[in-house]
Amino acid sequence: MYGKYLETSTGCVVGGAGPAGMGLLFNAVRTGTIAELAQYGLIIVDASATPGIGRLGEYQITANSVGDVFLDCLRDPAMAEVFAPLQASPAYWRIRDQAQEAPLLSQVGELLLEASQLVLDHIVARYSVQLWSETLITEVFHDRDEYHIWVEHRGQKQCIRSHALVLNLGGRQDPHNLLNGLAAQGLTLPPARAIHSADSLLRLTPRALRATFATTVAQGGSFSVIGGSHSAFSMLENIAVALEPLGLAQVNLIHRSSIRLFYESVEQARANGYAFDPVADVCPISGRVNRSGGLRYRALAVGREVLERGVVGGTSVRARLLQTDGSDVEQMRAASEVLRTAAVVMQCTGYQPLLPQLRRMDGTAIELRQVTGGLDSDPSGCPCDQGGRRLHGLHLFGLGSGLGVDPLLGSEPSFSGRIYGVWQFHHDASRVVIDAVLQRLADLASPPATVVHAHLELIRGWPERSSGSDWAEAAS
Repeated sequence: MYGKYLETSTGCVVGGAGPAGMGLLFNAVRTGTIAELAQYGLIIVDASATPGIGRLGEYQITANSVGDVFLDCLRDPAMAEVFAPLQASPAYWRIRDQAQEAPLLSQVGELLLEASQLVLDHIVARYSVQLWSETLITEVFHDRDEYHIWVEHRGQKQCIRSHALVLNLGGRQDPHNLLNGLAAQGLTLPPARAIHSADSLLRLTPRALRATFATTVAQGGSFSVIGGSHSAFSMLENIAVALEPLGLAQVNLIHRSSIRLFYESVEQARANGYAFDPVADVCPISGRVNRSGGLRYRALAVGREVLERGVVGGTSVRARLLQTDGSDVEQMRAASEVLRTAAVVMQCTGYQPLLPQLRRMDGTAIELRQVTGGLDSDPSGCPCDQGGRRLHGLHLFGLGSGLGVDPLLGSEPSFSGRIYGVWQFHHDASRVVIDAVLQRLADLASPPATVVHAHLELIRGWPERSSGSDWAEAAS
């Protein structure tokens, strides 16, 4: 296909070493299954020069979990040797010192990056796992029991043939997805209206937000946030705090479903006077109210302030809430007018997965079927195409993909989205993926080592394997 190339065969490829991909690797080390995965051959492919965290640490918001949740991903006795150097890490102690508070995601990112690098170094040195950094997955072909994964490193291409592919390359916010969602509610945006992704805006400092929107505020332009989740209320607060000094007086929040709040227990929710369904809104495993769909910690505080007082956080900026589920004709009419005249529209309606081109061996494209909040996949993250056929051996559970509500994962029955979260990536979500991959490799009797075949001519310039940051040796 590409002319001269190298071809490598292995048991499993982990595509993407961000929070989800690293969650699987953390869990494999913790449970001892890393040795089994490595026995079949394991290659980790990541586009970054420093794999381990993706873009998590870039967000200028607080986490929706307390610090202890992230520490729980590190404290297993089986990981003590690997994580011993963290005892001297300022990043570790910053999170530990606020274990019962929600830390900034930038601080979480710093800690998890250090921990991830320790895990990667460990599995490369001890289990001969291969780490291919600065490497982009460009195409994936499905061929019966194999996936042909085409990758590019500094302009050079190579094919990896693998029986299993765990693919978590992050998520994106597609404006067409927002427009389609609005259209389903009978709402539209003017054709020329720009849509700002919250994923990008939430990475900006207050100073950068002021530089971006100062002219709009000065001209009296209106701001509208679309969505009702953690990111929507984080966006409300960031915009209000940054732009209030410039004269911003109000932000609109357009949301389809009721705003849901998270509580650790039924008793806590009742003590706060929160109305909820004792069956549909309560997780049967944890007893938490709106465990998956509720606003947490800082977003919860902002949400309660908006619901009770109509202002955003500690500012005087008013928040106008408009629910567009069709139950209130006046709110629907107001939302339509707000969208028609909005100067700034901010999309906070979830993610779609970032994917390479997926094809069958005859070159026809494979389109994955989507549902609310992510992909239509089974409990192990195995997706299906638009025709309903499962792509066995392919597993996605990260941002934009997610896992559906499952009794083993735990969630409130009323939650219809997909389950995400660093803790889930490190525990329940990745556990079922590891089990499914190992079962598949055993069933297919994969060879117990990575076998590398050089085809046609060895491409000069491929990096040799050294530490956990370079490619594996190109040929043997």
